[in-house]
Amino acid sequence: MTIMKETSNCIAPNKDMTANSQGVARVTKQAENTNTAYEESAQSEGDSTADNKNQMLTAPVFKLFIKMAMPIIIGLMINGLYNFVDAIFIARAVGTQAIGGVSAAFPVHMLLISFGAMMSSGMASMLSRQLGAQHYHQANAIFTSTLFFALVMGILSSILLIIFKEDIFGWMKLPLVLRSYAIDYIVPIALFSGLSFCSGVVSDAFRAEGKTVLMMKVMLISSVLNVIFDAMFLFVFEWGVAGAAWATVSAIAISFAYSVRKLVTSEHQIRFEKKEFNWQWQYNRRALGLGMPIFLSYTGYAVMLASVNFAIASVAEQNTDLLISAHGIFNRTFMLIFLPILGMMIAFQTFAGFNYGAREYQRVVQVLKVAMLTCSSYALCWTTFMLFNSQWLFQLFTSDQALIAAASEISDIVLLGFVTVSIGMICPALFQALGFAKPAVILNAFRTYLLLLPVLWAFSVNFGVSGIWWTFPAIDAIASVIVAFYTYRFVKKVLLNPAKELA
Repeated sequence: MTIMKETSNCIAPNKDMTANSQGVARVTKQAENTNTAYEESAQSEGDSTADNKNQMLTAPVFKLFIKMAMPIIIGLMINGLYNFVDAIFIARAVGTQAIGGVSAAFPVHMLLISFGAMMSSGMASMLSRQLGAQHYHQANAIFTSTLFFALVMGILSSILLIIFKEDIFGWMKLPLVLRSYAIDYIVPIALFSGLSFCSGVVSDAFRAEGKTVLMMKVMLISSVLNVIFDAMFLFVFEWGVAGAAWATVSAIAISFAYSVRKLVTSEHQIRFEKKEFNWQWQYNRRALGLGMPIFLSYTGYAVMLASVNFAIASVAEQNTDLLISAHGIFNRTFMLIFLPILGMMIAFQTFAGFNYGAREYQRVVQVLKVAMLTCSSYALCWTTFMLFNSQWLFQLFTSDQALIAAASEISDIVLLGFVTVSIGMICPALFQALGFAKPAVILNAFRTYLLLLPVLWAFSVNFGVSGIWWTFPAIDAIASVIVAFYTYRFVKKVLLNPAKELA
């Protein structure tokens, strides 16, 4: 098993079992921010820059790799705990079927997140270049017109989802017992899509101008308020599944208000220009194109989850709602387990890219080995623990022994492929770090877009429900062999033979 999301416009979750709803977007952006902050702080003064470069080129690889990875991992874990706690609250306050309904709504929610991220990240790419060139009017036009575009697309998304919500979940073959929960959850989210999209635009604008600390404050406010509102709406007001959605919407609204206030009252290179608040397709088209890799990465998770839920509904003769709920709590748990892998991958990219630029190819090979061994060791430890003690974690969500047993069965099978995570995450990250965009995109997309659907169909038809879970270690094994072989050839040709360098 491996995952999803973005670094330098594409930290894709190429093992999509991890990301969960709005929290995924927060968690990955937290990773990018922490990584950016590390590099910026190291370059704040001439002496510190020289010291940092010297360390990057001469310090022991393992020690420096861990030193770089730990702050990122800590930041990810703090933010990622929200998703885990949120699921526990829903399961405890409403019931096991509620978590199944929310899990079934995730593909729709992720599509919204995907589209919002595509607009905001594409805009940020354009914005950072314009600011770097000191083209401030052009930057303001891009920022303001993207806000308008995000608002319009959000309103359109809201209308479509509200009108076709029943048809969407019917097409997904969602059991009726879960469908009401899914609708209760997605309606508030859908109603305020415009707010969510605009919040993402402002947040990524802060990132584009280098205000990563401010961006992290915005995300932290949203995450903390989300947990507080969750507890209040679910346990005090007893609003049910809708309360969890309203908690998310409320947290986003307050963090967005904070962002707007900071944008207006603080010193910024970007400004909102009223005359530019209109449809400007020349900017919007470019932003969508630049954000497409992120869109494909995020939708990979939606495709996976929707496909699994559809397969369960198609082949399970009974307990369909139980299995979807079990898959939901497994995903929330796996996300938390996976986050340190994501942190190590981000640190690896920075280390590898810096040394490749300095033509220290042997250090690139060394950190590749260190990162892969560290990730594999971590994954093996968790796999061993989950094989024997997974019920300890699942008991946090519910006392329903049938649900715990079902989640444990899923975990026992799916995590058999987790040990390949170092290949599935670190190898594609190598190509991205070194500037080889095409193989990075192909290797990231290979598992989900080429392997998942045919293998899932074949296994579910021939082996039933258990075949659904065996799909994941199977595609992990296939993908890891192909990715490892391609990476080995690249390393041997480019990094171990500098005279034949392709870059």
